[in-house]
Amino acid sequence: MSEGNALAGALDFLQEIEAGHDERFGELARALTNNLFALLRTAGMHDLENDALRRPLDAMQGTIAEFFESYGEQVHLALIDGNFFVNRRIIRLDFGSFQNIRYLRRIFEFLRVNEMSFLTPVDHGALKGFLRAFMEVINTGEGDIKRVDLNPIRLRERAAETFDELRRGEDPRHRILSIYASGLLMLRQFVNDLRKGRSPRHAKVKRLCLELIDVDPRHHGLLLALVHLETYKGNLFCHMLNAAVLSIVFGSRLGLDRDQLVDLGMAAFHHDLGWALLGTLETATPEGQDVALTMAGIANVRNRSAAELGDLRVKVARALVRLGGFNELIINRLIVAYECQIPDDAPAEGLYYGDIGASFMTHVVRMSSTYDELTTARGGRPGLRPDQAMKRILDDGGQTYDVFLAKLFANCLGGYPVGTMVELDGGELALVVNLPSNPINFHRPQVKILVDRRGTPLDDGPVIDLDHTTRDGRYQRSIERAVDARAHGISITRFFFG
Repeated sequence: MSEGNALAGALDFLQEIEAGHDERFGELARALTNNLFALLRTAGMHDLENDALRRPLDAMQGTIAEFFESYGEQVHLALIDGNFFVNRRIIRLDFGSFQNIRYLRRIFEFLRVNEMSFLTPVDHGALKGFLRAFMEVINTGEGDIKRVDLNPIRLRERAAETFDELRRGEDPRHRILSIYASGLLMLRQFVNDLRKGRSPRHAKVKRLCLELIDVDPRHHGLLLALVHLETYKGNLFCHMLNAAVLSIVFGSRLGLDRDQLVDLGMAAFHHDLGWALLGTLETATPEGQDVALTMAGIANVRNRSAAELGDLRVKVARALVRLGGFNELIINRLIVAYECQIPDDAPAEGLYYGDIGASFMTHVVRMSSTYDELTTARGGRPGLRPDQAMKRILDDGGQTYDVFLAKLFANCLGGYPVGTMVELDGGELALVVNLPSNPINFHRPQVKILVDRRGTPLDDGPVIDLDHTTRDGRYQRSIERAVDARAHGISITRFFFG
């Protein structure tokens, strides 16, 4: 497979993870893992001819049969980066499924497999054949179950996981898409672990933060393009990642050193994490929806009275203390998380007695968080264009953000951020593909021409730095106005990675 096809295939996979679900498929996917867990546990307790196995065998057989009847395709249960997928779609777990998934994950790792496939509907005989091979490996600790003929059941260990495979490509888009995709899956599991009372893996968040920091600044435009991946925008775990991406790119452009970028990135990851730790009752909308995983619901809760919000800030801070303890490393994250839990139209000042104001990191994280929320569809309305979101931050006038830092934010990320479609003064249509080469001229980014001045679409138009001038000092091209890329059928992430 060519690098281009691999990249497009990985993006398709990433977009399908959540988007391809229907309610019944989700129920069947959970039933598949729960029934497999029950089958393996019962086999470990009883002889395979014991009547105790009849019920789990019937349940497993029935679930596989319904998959084939309803969807007409083979059933592939895959373990990717700690998450289980059925036919490329991630399993949305309920409370009762979490312990079962943990057990299955350990079993897969012990057997050294990461995919279990059902190539045709199965009967009791096929399932018992699998159980015999499974128990022999478990009891002896020897043998390779992958070498056993279990047709129509197949177990295998793929050479490389879907996103790890991308890291081998020479195209920098491969590595960046791999980091972002792996980060989404990891943070999704991280948030779910918190909500179910399990200890999350903090080391993975730190490692993700370092990977984002290590992205070559020349490729920051690619990272910023992924902030607009519509499939996930609006989910808490995606918002955590996007806020960190925007904060780290801003801090890097500002010249922060590595340690400062780690502090800033980790504060961005944690600024809304306390919501996942709060009980569903205190974060429910009037309609009773559990909002701990959605930014729209969190915004609704933030619109409560000042007294209620003050109490909520304290609860968020306490929740984060329970998560990470009270030590020097977490103090900055606590401060940012506490100061970020205020309405969008309220300044991050006046939270303390005396002249103490909000921290530098709070202003950066709030602007990053707001940019991501403004560009997210909500309530049936599309999100703002990237330039509109940046203008909203610039026009704040100190009501919410520090005026000087807001200007710096726009200077570093551009008045026309990556993903903005623009019309140039020569009549061409172009897409902003990279940050301004000169932050002073923040309204002069680097653009790729999509349609020439005669209205002819270009398959591979030139990339132009709008900060370049002619010999007499005049700019070669300037932006006349911004237009909506969606109206022209352009997906930002598909344009960069498809």
